[in-house]
Amino acid sequence: MARTERGASAVEFAIVLPVLFLVIAGVVDFGRYFFTQIQLTNASREGARAAVVLPSPAASDLTAITQRALAGAAGVPGAAATVVASCPAASPSNATVRVTAPFDWIVMGPAIRMVGGSWGISGPVVANGVMRCGG
Repeated sequence: MARTERGASAVEFAIVLPVLFLVIAGVVDFGRYFFTQIQLTNASREGARAAVVLPSPAASDLTAITQRALAGAAGVPGAAATVVASCPAASPSNATVRVTAPFDWIVMGPAIRMVGGSWGISGPVVANGVMRCGG
């Protein structure tokens, strides 16, 4: 190796390292986001199924539906479930359960803001589960 090329690999490494770190951290951040979305989707389905099985709209049943939905959101901190519509006793309609959880982008949000951009994916992650009552 010539004497003029001694520090070239160190300079190349210093240029490539931040980009490589951002790509790996982005993969981890998006993996966390998709995990949260999948868990909340499954939790909303569990809550909607519980709303169909427990057809009376009593307050204790709404609590049981909410607890069933939150049990389906294992591993997601701060998840909250809301029973939007429960099954009425007589009419066939839809039972709807909404599950939400806050989500913070650990690397991607600050990295995009650092270069002056705004991160379009922000706010809580939301999933809705809908099932037909008596169908």
